Amino acid sequence: MARVSGKKALITGGAQGLGACFGRMLAAEGAKVALTDINLKGAEETAAAINADHPGAAFAFPHDVTKKDDWVRVLAEASEAMDGISVLINNAGIGTFANIETETYEGWRRTQEIDVDSIFIGTQLAMPYLKDNQPASIINISSAAGLIADGMMLAYNTAKSAVRMMSKSIALHCARSGYDIRCNSVHPVFTRTPIIDPLIGLGGGGKTGEEKLVRQIPMKRLGEPEDVGYCILYLASDESRFVTAAEFKIDGGITAQ
Repeated sequence: MARVSGKKALITGGAQGLGACFGRMLAAEGAKVALTDINLKGAEETAAAINADHPGAAFAFPHDVTKKDDWVRVLAEASEAMDGISVLINNAGIGTFANIETETYEGWRRTQEIDVDSIFIGTQLAMPYLKDNQPASIINISSAAGLIADGMMLAYNTAKSAVRMMSKSIALHCARSGYDIRCNSVHPVFTRTPIIDPLIGLGGGGKTGEEKLVRQIPMKRLGEPEDVGYCILYLASDESRFVTAAEFKIDGGITAQ
């Protein structure tokens, strides 16, 4: 099968974790993928691994998602490499773990810049490319933390809930403008990627820290990157062409409690 044959996806935070997984899965189903990351070496290594199995499918670009000039350059370069952009996956993000008394203004602002502002900047600048390559899909990676709160996730809760609502606003604008461009948010729970390492550490580290996370999830396991990747594959494909302004919970049931 080639569920996303002909699709051209730009994936931020593509060097490792979820972004790298998305790149591998999309390329395996026929898409071209542009992996962007502030960690260029990591993005290049991931692209090389993808190209070893799917020659010419992957490209890597250096990218600070908080910088407008970087977005302008990366979008132009990715579009030239892939002959357009039809899928934008806003995946880059950071997690901070502090409460209203311990969070710093610098930590607060950094979280909002990377997790929220970058999606506004990037999506606004990507719109001309997406409009030229319809049907198109915008996929914003939020989190279960955008739906349920924690006292130690002040900045992260705020940022990820903002991503959820921004996705709906973008979706409604595109639909009402007559564009064949949909926008959805994806909400993973604790997934086995480097971003949860601090949470495991807060729980005592190692197996003990992981078990504390798992106890919160009704299905009693951590998410795997592929669990999220299959949702991204669906949203990038034309299978989801009538799906917009939706939120996809890849959370083992945690938000239902």
